[in-house]
Amino acid sequence: MKLYLAPESSLELTRYLRSTNGEGGLGGTPMRKRMLNDAANTVQELVELDETAQRWLAHSGDPVHVFVAARTKGTITKHLTTHVFGQPAPHGSFLDLGHGVWMCAPHFMFMQMAAQVDLVDAARIGMELCGAYSQWRLEPGIMGDPYYREHSETQACTFDLPPVMKSNRAETFVARQSGLRGAVGARAALKWVIDNSASPMETAVYLLLCLPKRLGGYGLPKPILNPKLIISTPDGTKERYPDLYWIGASIDVEYNSDLSHSGEWARYRDSKREVELTVANVKVLPLTRPQLMSASEFDAFAQGLRKMLGIRSRKADSEWAYRRDELRNRLLAGWN
Repeated sequence: MKLYLAPESSLELTRYLRSTNGEGGLGGTPMRKRMLNDAANTVQELVELDETAQRWLAHSGDPVHVFVAARTKGTITKHLTTHVFGQPAPHGSFLDLGHGVWMCAPHFMFMQMAAQVDLVDAARIGMELCGAYSQWRLEPGIMGDPYYREHSETQACTFDLPPVMKSNRAETFVARQSGLRGAVGARAALKWVIDNSASPMETAVYLLLCLPKRLGGYGLPKPILNPKLIISTPDGTKERYPDLYWIGASIDVEYNSDLSHSGEWARYRDSKREVELTVANVKVLPLTRPQLMSASEFDAFAQGLRKMLGIRSRKADSEWAYRRDELRNRLLAGWN
């Protein structure tokens, strides 16, 4: 029997594997699994898996969510919840990790999650999968894995990782699976998913600025995140990677977080980087953490950016202000 992790547990395991494997990515072999008739569906079958599988399960959430092929195989216990997936699985939907564990491939996982969450959360998940960070949240596993106890103080986010999904490939996959659960929500969310976000806060800034006003955003055009620019300096040409970059207007919004930009040397380095970009005719707009965390200050920042982009501003109403505050609370929760 094999364990087929459903999207909830696949997402948690993806975060763990990205964080611990680093440049090695997720690992595993993409497989076509026509039907899931050999799916494990009892806690006893989980217990019988080997030590490596137990470690993975310890970082897949509790309860562990798994797929089965039919309702007659369903199980709901304190540590195991089954979900029926009785259709033929699309090609490349699962990764065979070995040790009896299969997990949803990122694009399939994203589509399945889009059936469970709204557009904002789906877009946020997509940005993480297409980005260079992993929000690794440790959870105690069902087997009381000692690795969890020893590393319970590990930070909740890992940076500088290779992405595990590309937005254009996800769009192609979802378009081919129009009849499957989650395809509609995934297609809607992918309109706002772009590649190469470097951190959860960079994702939050982008979504706040660019989501439509009906969702509480400012409705600004989408930038490119962290593109490579070759600029000339007195020391020769250098590569620079602006955070949020609008090509036509040549505007770079640089988010300066407390985490990544602390200390005198870091401040000097950031200042020098901004000067080099400015000399190269890139308009640099620094955005500080206090500005982001203040609704009024961020509103002034967004309106200033809107003017620089040459976009007319519409008068805000109380309904939009309510949606804005709700969106801010969701995107910035846990980071203030």
